[in-house]
Amino acid sequence: MAKPIPTRFSVFPENEAAAVAHLEARGYSPAAIEKDGCGLSVLIFSPLPDDQMFALAQALPVHLSAKIGFVMGDQPPFASKLDH
Repeated sequence: MAKPIPTRFSVFPENEAAAVAHLEARGYSPAAIEKDGCGLSVLIFSPLPDDQMFALAQALPVHLSAKIGFVMGDQPPFASKLDH
């Protein structure tokens, strides 16, 4: 059985208060908030059972995420081993 790990959600420092307010309005509070090496605020949530993880994922304010990106093409690291 895998060791439970915390969920991390990164936001820009100027969005930290809005992200916390958004989550608290939905019944979730981060267990801790840390700064990463890039200066982002990382909201850390205690490990949850699988049946509760989906609800947390739905509550996360994706519109405030500092790590939104787009995957384009089939080059590594996004290519499957079957593609080559």
